[in-house]
Amino acid sequence: MGVCAGLLAGGGFAATLEGWTWYCYPPAGHTGCGDSYPLVYALVFVFWMLVAGGLLHAGFRMARAERSWSATGVGSGLWVVLIVGVVWFKAMFLEMYHDESALFLMEAEVVTAGVAYLVAALTVGRARTW
Repeated sequence: MGVCAGLLAGGGFAATLEGWTWYCYPPAGHTGCGDSYPLVYALVFVFWMLVAGGLLHAGFRMARAERSWSATGVGSGLWVVLIVGVVWFKAMFLEMYHDESALFLMEAEVVTAGVAYLVAALTVGRARTW
């Protein structure tokens, strides 16, 4: 359940950012998105966290498991930590061209979401015993 919710949310997040901010990757010599880009990024991120939480809650209900909202909180927090870690790693150790960097970040958004919600569902969720 966790990996499905995470991959759907991560894919939706990556697709939404790509669709709304395609103009942020201009050719050399142009300015790009400007100052409002971090705000758009954060709002879209929160929206897809809520979507992942809803999917995780629905999956836990179908499987008759408990602690879905706790798993959602842990998964969302872990997703933030993982994506910040990947962006830091890319900035410090990887030297990529502009197009490679954008593709790498899109893939990282999907993979980190899947891993975060998978770990959260496995560690926090538990089956009902009654």
